[in-house]
Amino acid sequence: MPIKVVSQRIGHADPAVTLQVYAHALEGDDATAAEITATAIFGDG
Repeated sequence: MPIKVVSQRIGHADPAVTLQVYAHALEGDDATAAEITATAIFGDG
């Protein structure tokens, strides 16, 4: 989910505030991004 959408949904005026407050919740995003990219390049196999 784009951080701007999350920020608006929870009522933060600035996405930077959301990132500062919830950065700990985004730690797994790097691994998820790597998996999605690998699947896109190499397929499911």
